Amino acid sequence: MQKSVLIILLIIFNLTFGQDFLIEFDRYNPIYTFKWDGYEVPNHYEVKLEFIKYIDSNKLLEEEKRALEMMDTQLRFEIRAVDLNNDKLADIIYQGPYTGEGSVVYIFIQTESGFQKVFTTQQGIMKVDWKGEHLDKLYVKDWGCCADPNLTNSVYQASYSGSIPSFKLIWKSVELRSFITKPKHTFTPKRFEIVNQKYKFRANPWIDDKTVNEFLGITGNTIGILKKGYKGTAYASHEDDTGRIWWYVLIDREHELENTYINYKHHRFKPHLIGWISSRFIKEIKN
Repeated sequence: MQKSVLIILLIIFNLTFGQDFLIEFDRYNPIYTFKWDGYEVPNHYEVKLEFIKYIDSNKLLEEEKRALEMMDTQLRFEIRAVDLNNDKLADIIYQGPYTGEGSVVYIFIQTESGFQKVFTTQQGIMKVDWKGEHLDKLYVKDWGCCADPNLTNSVYQASYSGSIPSFKLIWKSVELRSFITKPKHTFTPKRFEIVNQKYKFRANPWIDDKTVNEFLGITGNTIGILKKGYKGTAYASHEDDTGRIWWYVLIDREHELENTYINYKHHRFKPHLIGWISSRFIKEIKN
């Protein structure tokens, strides 16, 4: 598929949902990664060979090449050659294994003197936005490594100094990777405010205060405590067996929850948290 057709499809989608990044992330499986094949330049094979010669001569990506060897594959199968900045030079995206960390993503911009690395992240890119013929946003999922229970969603905004892009983190959310219940359907987003002094934030749309979760070290499905006045956005609802209505919500990032599994000190950019709340003691508010 040509880039122009993909841009039109992305514009249509964004006109529908605006900047509701949570909806964007929920459209994909947790470990889905973006397929760059339709974006590659016609001479992508030659560009890949040139890139491989460049990193070999500069002794770059040594750890990545060792990881690929252990998986019995080669670097050329894990890179894509795409013109990201519309300078008629194909750039390189590496998404593949790294020793000890699962997957990593690197973006290298091709210049007259070689390839300059401009972006690094863990795990995978799941969506991209274009502005004209320039890469505009990256949507990144970090599904964790090893025993990490979290799934982190991030959006990076690209800006350009000449032909070289830089990427700024503009949005981030954290949710439980395996234990959270996802809604089947969404409604028009609603802004809300907590009216109880303290309110339980749960991973599922039902009350469970007894089940022992040895992996998380918690009892029940409460993953944090919200305070009166905390705000957020609701995207879906679910009625449990007792008739209680639950809302699937994104808590505003300036609010820190109490008694939560999230260590806010580990996040230089404070994230939104995703989960479920009972709709009884909340009020709808205007944006």
